[in-house]
Amino acid sequence: MAYAKEANYAGSMLQGAGTGAAAGAAFGPWGAAIGGGVGLVAGFFSAWAASEDEEERKKILDQAKQQLGANYSQLQGMINQYYADNKSIGSKEDIDTYRNLVSDYNPYEFVYGDDTDGDGVPDSIGEFDYDKSVEDFYAPNRQAIIDKTTEAVQHTAAGAGIGRGTGAANQIATAVTDKNENLYKDALNAYNQDRQFAYNLWNSKANMSMQRLNQLKSAKDTQLSLYGNLAEDYQNWQQSKLQTQMDLDKQKMSNDLTLTLASI
Repeated sequence: MAYAKEANYAGSMLQGAGTGAAAGAAFGPWGAAIGGGVGLVAGFFSAWAASEDEEERKKILDQAKQQLGANYSQLQGMINQYYADNKSIGSKEDIDTYRNLVSDYNPYEFVYGDDTDGDGVPDSIGEFDYDKSVEDFYAPNRQAIIDKTTEAVQHTAAGAGIGRGTGAANQIATAVTDKNENLYKDALNAYNQDRQFAYNLWNSKANMSMQRLNQLKSAKDTQLSLYGNLAEDYQNWQQSKLQTQMDLDKQKMSNDLTLTLASI
């Protein structure tokens, strides 16, 4: 009667543990192998429950403990070898590097700055500065050209019998004004061309500075992404390894407890 009670108790214990292989499969590649250890306990308990001899029962439990211990050691070795052969792409050093990169990352390093004057160019690049004027582009011998123009008109007027009267003066004034206007147009054209060239050069440098900042930001983002992937891979690998070990130890504890209770 006592044996029947003990058998029923052992059966109830195994009913909870008998799902080992199926439930263990949910924990990854090693889950089913770890959970399968329950089947061994169930096999021993079948023999244990069928026997009514106390010594034989004790021997069965001792054999179960030895076999489960051997299975545990074998599985432990296989798991250790598996993770030794399947290393993570990342490493602990990658996690430290990624942590340092994130903590040192300053997005303002790649911000060009405010555009306070609204010219479309960030202040940090520097405003366009052009310190020349139209006066700088007048012909160097401008006065000599005016003098020659005056002299030529005087000769022309004298040849026409106008002499130095009002008529000659008007012709000279008109000629000088026209010459000045032409000289100004030439100077203005040269000024505009030079200023445009200077602006294009400055704008090219400004664009190069912006492109350089964009390239640096892109390189930084790529570095962060790569080290982030390596760090994540290592963490996942560590988590998988830890979970597998915990599953194995949990199964061993469950089997040990079942066998211990049965021996009481």
